[in-house]
Amino acid sequence: MPRLILGVVLARCHTNCGGHTCAIMSWAISFREAGWDVWITEHLKSSELEAHPTLPDTTLQEDFWRQNVAEFGFEGRECLIIDGQSSDLQAMQTFADGAELFLNYSGQFHGLHLVDGVQHKGYLDVDPAFTQLWVETCDVDMNFAGHDVHFTVGLNLNGPSADLPMAGINWIPIPPPMPAEYWRQRLARCTSSLDAAGAWTTVGHWYGYKDLVWNDRIYGGKRDSFLALTQLPIDLPVTCAIATDLQPNWGDDYDNFVAANWQFFPAKEVCRDVASYLHFINSSRGEIGIAKGGYLLSRCGWVSDRSLIYLALGRPVLLQDTGWTEVLPSTEGMLPFHDLESCAAGIRLIESNYEHHSQAARNFVEKWMSPSVVVGTIAKSIGL
Repeated sequence: MPRLILGVVLARCHTNCGGHTCAIMSWAISFREAGWDVWITEHLKSSELEAHPTLPDTTLQEDFWRQNVAEFGFEGRECLIIDGQSSDLQAMQTFADGAELFLNYSGQFHGLHLVDGVQHKGYLDVDPAFTQLWVETCDVDMNFAGHDVHFTVGLNLNGPSADLPMAGINWIPIPPPMPAEYWRQRLARCTSSLDAAGAWTTVGHWYGYKDLVWNDRIYGGKRDSFLALTQLPIDLPVTCAIATDLQPNWGDDYDNFVAANWQFFPAKEVCRDVASYLHFINSSRGEIGIAKGGYLLSRCGWVSDRSLIYLALGRPVLLQDTGWTEVLPSTEGMLPFHDLESCAAGIRLIESNYEHHSQAARNFVEKWMSPSVVVGTIAKSIGL
């Protein structure tokens, strides 16, 4: 059985992070389903820890870590490191000795010396275009050093239409994996009072990153992508909704979207925990997958891990064309759009044969993003 240690960012993001938790665990569970023995690890500084209000002998981060270790079945296969120390560190290092792969999610694990015995140290870029542009335009250290293989979820990062720097790295494109049946079974145990009521939905921060400029082109965040769809609900026979952090006092955006019949849900409630997040997606009709401007301009081929949850639950996806259409089919289940008109046309097309597209959504994710496909690609890249 091949062995993986997955460096994660989990305990650090312990508040209103149901979507992020699903994204992290999809990787860990996918390797496990593909037949790997999997450990997860994270490191924190004691200065980052917050006292738990009801458990005096622990912190919010440690409690969140323990809850998720138990929830997702990683007891005895985890190591939370605080100030370089953990009672589980020796056991993890023993496991690491000769292990096939350490995979560093978003490059956030900075203790590669703690897993010296691993044969391959992989970097996992989950924010294509911005990862490379931060290096090129801001001289940010993205922790590439020490890794001998570099993966990216930018499926078209090496394609002829991609327009971004490579930061001196040979990137291997892979889609995010999706253990679809696992999340469907987890959904069956979910309870939540926050219901999308059959709306076409999307989830995301209104602003996100600051704009980056490269070759006189502006690689922006999500706001402009949202604004381009302001009028979407007006002529559609469906409800459109956004789960976001946008507030009424942030300028004209909120009022303009309300006037155009958009509904708003508080993102912190939708993403409060895994159960709320899954229930919201499952109670949606489908996803309007809105991408950051930097993904669109770069043609990097980004596909959202959130979109894959929609697909796994049989919810069709309209995803802005970030270049992913140059790598994946785009006819059923997950369709591209480029502007307001093509987004509206896509919704009408799906609604005209909804049950077909719902089944196609499941088929799509299981064909292209199943654990066996994605983990198999990774294994091949390191000679397994």
